[in-house]
Amino acid sequence: MATNIGWIEPVFAEEDVAEARVRPDRDGYVRKVANVRSKKRVCLAELEAPDVTAADEAATPKTKALLRYLGAIAHTHRILYGHQNDMHRKVGKKLKTDSDTYDITGDYPAVVGVDGLALTGYELDLTECERASGLTLAEKLARVAVKADRAGAIVTLSCHMPNFAEVAKRERHRDGRYDYSGYSPDHTDGNVVHRILPGGDLNEVFTGYLDLVTAFDRHLQQADVPLIFRPFHENTGSWFWWGAGHCTPDEFRRLFQYTEAYLQRKGLHNMLYAYSPGGGETRSEDDYSRTYPGDRFVDLTGFDMYHRDPRRGDGFLEKEFKDVLSIVEQFARAHHKVAAVTETGMLVGKSAMAKRHNGYDAWFLDAMDVMRTHEMAYFLTWSNFDETNFDQPYMVDATRGHEMINAFIDFYNHPASIFAGQNADYAAWERRDA
Repeated sequence: MATNIGWIEPVFAEEDVAEARVRPDRDGYVRKVANVRSKKRVCLAELEAPDVTAADEAATPKTKALLRYLGAIAHTHRILYGHQNDMHRKVGKKLKTDSDTYDITGDYPAVVGVDGLALTGYELDLTECERASGLTLAEKLARVAVKADRAGAIVTLSCHMPNFAEVAKRERHRDGRYDYSGYSPDHTDGNVVHRILPGGDLNEVFTGYLDLVTAFDRHLQQADVPLIFRPFHENTGSWFWWGAGHCTPDEFRRLFQYTEAYLQRKGLHNMLYAYSPGGGETRSEDDYSRTYPGDRFVDLTGFDMYHRDPRRGDGFLEKEFKDVLSIVEQFARAHHKVAAVTETGMLVGKSAMAKRHNGYDAWFLDAMDVMRTHEMAYFLTWSNFDETNFDQPYMVDATRGHEMINAFIDFYNHPASIFAGQNADYAAWERRDA
């Protein structure tokens, strides 16, 4: 097992440098004064291979190796950092890179998330030249995912699926394909889960959507890129049509199992499957397991939970968040699964993070310190869309950025945080055991 790695206190030579870390200019942005330190890659030889088996018996060797790597990291006092849409959506448009994380640290997150909304044109666009060349959204998103993998990151796919009852009412494309555009997962009418299961009148509409996922993931499998697939997240709440108020626990389990079986019948075997209810509704292991699809269908047991209007010492991280971490950790141990915090972050006011006055500069560091005392493989913050909707600090030019950029560099520099540049070549386990 890897040795526990302690905190190294950052040292600042000048008092004015410390003040400049948080003193804003007139437009609210601060100077980048913290220095990014060089970090070593995780050494596989120092990790203990866990007792985990992929849910898909036919999983590719690299996919199985990824599961082992995630399980091994969970048993250290280190944790992988993830960020949604990191390599195709960003706030810092003046800097001609593909990542706000890279702008701050010169590195990518260890886990890069993408969403099915990109496959329907909601979070990804095609240029006129790309359309003329015949490029599809599935191919374009696959290029993002393959690039992330080649940079050392792990890729995860969530799916904010449209309300298929509404999709069925729309005029189809000329070639007969359904129109899955727009955003409607929060439209909860239509008894959708019951109707998209086998035998239901919307099953064909649903499988047409899964064919979009198939088209995307087939490119990844051909490139030998594993994918953590996380469908039907936050199902213990009722804000999505697959949530607790809109289907029975048995219907949810059947939907998860059917989705997985469908993708495998399509020949996809590079997926790890993540179950991630909402943490706010998880008060006990019974709460967490109520809609659990079963050990044969799950690789990662996670949860989504956000810190609303955070203040240091408000008790959230130390009590509410920690309680759910313990529940999910214990469940993962009992079921020989890998645990992760599949979504978390700061919610300030009516938005995600705020441009100014977030109230908790050291949130990333403090949240990590709580998570890494539990057996969690990674945690993922949500997407940076624009200056009014973002979940991670960002740079606005080469020298200035969001008020938390310097604290974020402290988080990056901490030896317990793992970004893409420090991820081990986990496929070496596959080659070693061949």
